[in-house]
Amino acid sequence: MKRHGLSLLLQRERPHLVLAVRGTLAALAALAVAALLKLECPFWAAMTALIVIQPTRGLLLEKSYYRLLGTAVGSLGGLAMLLTSRSPAMLALMLSLWLAACVGAGNLVYGLRSYGAMIAGCTCAVVAMAGYNNPPHLHDLVFGRIACIVVGIVVSTTVTFFFTQRGAKRELLDRLRRVTAAEVRWLAMLLGGADENDLHGSRQDILMEIAAIEGSLDAAWAGSLELKRRKRHIRSLIVAQLSLLEAGTLTANALSCQHRSDNGSWQEPLAKKLEAVAEQLNEHGAAMPATADLVDYVAAMPARLPLLRETLLDLIGALQLVVAEWDKTAPETDRPAVQTYIRHRDWQEGGRAALRAACAMAAVGTAWSLTGWAEGSSMIMAASIMVSVFSTHDRPTVMLSHIFCGASMGVAAAFVFRLLLLPGPSGLLPQAAFAAPVLIIGLVAFRHRRTALGAMDFMLFFLFVMQPGIPAVPSPVSYLAGGLACLGGVAVAILAFKFLLPIDPARRLRTILVAIAHDLDTMAATDSPIVMEKCRARTHHRVLRLLVNAGKLDHVIGAVMDGALTALVIARYLHLRKADVSGGASDADMKTIREIKDMFSAVVGHPERVIPTLEEISELLDQATEVQQFSQLDRQFVGLPIG
Repeated sequence: MKRHGLSLLLQRERPHLVLAVRGTLAALAALAVAALLKLECPFWAAMTALIVIQPTRGLLLEKSYYRLLGTAVGSLGGLAMLLTSRSPAMLALMLSLWLAACVGAGNLVYGLRSYGAMIAGCTCAVVAMAGYNNPPHLHDLVFGRIACIVVGIVVSTTVTFFFTQRGAKRELLDRLRRVTAAEVRWLAMLLGGADENDLHGSRQDILMEIAAIEGSLDAAWAGSLELKRRKRHIRSLIVAQLSLLEAGTLTANALSCQHRSDNGSWQEPLAKKLEAVAEQLNEHGAAMPATADLVDYVAAMPARLPLLRETLLDLIGALQLVVAEWDKTAPETDRPAVQTYIRHRDWQEGGRAALRAACAMAAVGTAWSLTGWAEGSSMIMAASIMVSVFSTHDRPTVMLSHIFCGASMGVAAAFVFRLLLLPGPSGLLPQAAFAAPVLIIGLVAFRHRRTALGAMDFMLFFLFVMQPGIPAVPSPVSYLAGGLACLGGVAVAILAFKFLLPIDPARRLRTILVAIAHDLDTMAATDSPIVMEKCRARTHHRVLRLLVNAGKLDHVIGAVMDGALTALVIARYLHLRKADVSGGASDADMKTIREIKDMFSAVVGHPERVIPTLEEISELLDQATEVQQFSQLDRQFVGLPIG
């Protein structure tokens, strides 16, 4: 029975074991190459080989590029610091400022560029501390660090590249088609007078899917410069999808005030046409014929629905641009994106992350410089990695708790191998033989959801403390102290994230809400078309980030959904009113705009009041429409005279 159970276990884990053996071979091969080249600290090459392993080729190549770039910048920064000063206090101060700058920059950019900035920060600390402890080998350490990264990347890429699948870009196109079809169907339901609850649920699903697609773009388009240039067309399509939700909601509000019998003469035929197009997009993927037919139909009735006509044509144009050039090696022409797209920059959280990193590094560095503790450098290295790399996570304390458990097991395994199984000097071959099963176990654990969070750090801390490729280690007391100091660095990061400027999804949600309120306040106050367009473009991405963060807090998702759509509608309304320079805004329009501005000015700085304020403004717009204060706006929406 035991043999049968073991056979079933091996059969079930066979795919994971294959990947684990492949990753272990890559790490050990990188270690061997670095050792043969007589590079300083060859275990860095093995650690790099593990880190850069990715599920797709594009991610593998791009993460390797940014890791190499960050390593080069950080290594040169560490070298410059050591050449400038040998004072521990001054070195700690410079490291604090450097890490703050890198962490702040990493929190303002997205994707693997953020990863590269973080690597530049922590690599500087690693090189500076290693060079401080070994002044004669300073230049060798800098060169060895960069060279080991190169070796690890090259070996890992060589071993794993052809076994790594390509990015699922076709799947992304299918998701874009499906969400476009869902939105067209939602508009058909709206014009057809569907139940409000059905419309609300469908709109929420569409918004969440758009937010999920936008969040996956960096990974889906990694590793290809040509595809990255086309990414702006994807984002243009996303903005067009959001704009149609805005236009549909505004039109629905205006139509609710119209009681004319001739509304059905155009609403019902258009609803049927939209439903047919949605069916073609959803089931047959026939984007070009379906949308071309819709363009002809919509263009034939511009007097009836100018706002919907504009947004539908923008959506169709953006979708056709994406579909037409998807499978081409290079675009025929550099066609501009239909919509403007400006990414959200969280300056407040970026500043908090920079200050947190600086304070944590200053605290550890000050303790090291005052006590002269030799192993304090290991704590600085570990703390710099943890407070930088995990500063962009939504729940870093939870993540670091798992990492601390994995790191503790890795350090314990290193103690067992170095102090008990391989006491004294040893060669590379026995070291690699003992390390292999540990890496296989770690890589298998990395493939399982329950153990994935701590598995990578289990392997990395094992390699860092065991130091394969180094013939001998310090005395057992110093060796134990060094390993425990590494764990102390992780503990420092946990304390910093928990008590020193803590971060969580709720806090990120509040800062985005305030940023949206700022944008809408600016739109209500400005007369500049450029400022107006920039604010509206930023609002689109901020709303998507808002939805992503709200998805991690289930108890507020409904309210945030409503608030997000209301923010989009208000931005659209303000943009339309300020752009309507031909007829000029009426006194009633200006009064409402002033009321909106006053409400947003009062709520900025009070994030808990943002969503209720959005709801109040939405009611204000509805009431104004009901008393026909926005007669010009109604004509722009539906082209119908108001009596």
